Amino acid sequence: MPELKVHARSCNHEQMVQSEEIRTDFVVRLKKALAASGIPDRGAGARLSEITGKTAKAASKWLNAEAMPGRANMLAIAEALSVRSEWLEYGWGQMLKGQTTADMGARISHANVVEMQQPHREVKEYPLISWVAAGAWQESCDNFNPGDADEWLMSDHNAGPHGYWLEIKGPSMLPTFTPGMRILVRPEGFDLVSGKYYVAKLLDTGETTFKQYLRDGGMGYLQPLNQAFPVIPIDEGVAMVGLVIDAKLPASIF
Repeated sequence: MPELKVHARSCNHEQMVQSEEIRTDFVVRLKKALAASGIPDRGAGARLSEITGKTAKAASKWLNAEAMPGRANMLAIAEALSVRSEWLEYGWGQMLKGQTTADMGARISHANVVEMQQPHREVKEYPLISWVAAGAWQESCDNFNPGDADEWLMSDHNAGPHGYWLEIKGPSMLPTFTPGMRILVRPEGFDLVSGKYYVAKLLDTGETTFKQYLRDGGMGYLQPLNQAFPVIPIDEGVAMVGLVIDAKLPASIF
């Protein structure tokens, strides 16, 4: 889907790219991952600087919720700390990759942290559909049957009976979401929460878009993470199609 060219009202919300709440939640996960790897608070900045090659000042901003690492640095930190990048960045899924519950307890016991055992979540397949189809589901959400989609992707997140995947097109959500990434959408039974990510339909153009929802001063906005693209005020011409609850990179070509 080509990037949207929307004639939206001008507004001074370019600094709404990452809300304070999102950065604060990220710091909680980052410090938890550092503690699980045996890295104390006093040495956290130096270790992050070593992992990413960035300055101690940059690392300090990450730890103080003043900024968040870019995509490449986020992946490097997740790899070094042996945690899932989508958990570290968005809080999605399990913290550790390739670890059993017993392994988790062994890794974090020294940090005096009690890890609650995660309940079992059923893995389910959802269809990868087009952006045009996603917009149509806002009007008629008939469930897909096997064979209706060329590709089905698994997730342990509950997207409901009509959930579906979309493939990101264009650069409007860079650097966090890159073209080719897949996002899982729950089209029913969701609430609007500032800072979370949604798929919306622009009724005047019929186009469907993926943006971050932010609420400020009593008004809602669709915020692209790439500041080269305009903020879209939410009015009667915007329909919220679904909540994004999972994301994954496409399968490697190698």
